[in-house]
Amino acid sequence: MDPFALGLLAPPARSVKLSAEAYLLTDHNQLAPHFLEDLESQLEQAKEKTLRLRAQEQQRDKPPPRENKQIASESRYWTNEERQRFEKALKTFGTDFVAIAKFVGTRSSTQVRTHAQKYYAKLIRDYKRSGKAQGGTKESKMVMKNPPSIQY
Repeated sequence: MDPFALGLLAPPARSVKLSAEAYLLTDHNQLAPHFLEDLESQLEQAKEKTLRLRAQEQQRDKPPPRENKQIASESRYWTNEERQRFEKALKTFGTDFVAIAKFVGTRSSTQVRTHAQKYYAKLIRDYKRSGKAQGGTKESKMVMKNPPSIQY
């Protein structure tokens, strides 16, 4: 990477042009001090420009801020309205938790997935407690014969 080509350094204002032979024969301690000062100031400017560019790049690479208006729920507990929407969306969308979260409107897909796990566990627990698991009607056996599987 050529700093001059990238625009980080400009050629010195007062450049000293020496041929290769003259450069080898020159005492480098005797080069014009203003040449070194120009290079040092250009180096400082290049450092500042590099810092600004890095800061701009970091700002550009940041993920956009989340829109909390859809996911901002005031309580960790699900309200009756949220539960009703969840159950309706679950019947409609299956295990598409992103779609269910959008339908519920106040929960993230992760919260919906966790709620679905607990919801299914409660259905199974209630089913077993009801006594239908031991030998109920044929219809009740078919209801929980294939419990839904959750994919992650």
